[in-house]
Amino acid sequence: MKIEFSKNFNLEYKKIKDKSTRLNILAQIKKLEENPESGKPLKNKLKGYRCLRVKSFRIIYRISNEKIIIITFESRDKVYK
Repeated sequence: MKIEFSKNFNLEYKKIKDKSTRLNILAQIKKLEENPESGKPLKNKLKGYRCLRVKSFRIIYRISNEKIIIITFESRDKVYK
């Protein structure tokens, strides 16, 4: 399945200084190609989106028309607000 990244994701990703965190994020996204529904389905106002955990961060994405769209990622405290 094809993966697309939002502008917001690209901006936030560039801000990460820790190389191991950056590599972990990319590894989790790579796993999505094999199993797009591996993330936890979200509820309420985020219904239709899914979430992956990477250390203290959450990656929010959705599946649409045979592609995975990576929306954003932030710390758990901020991402659900």
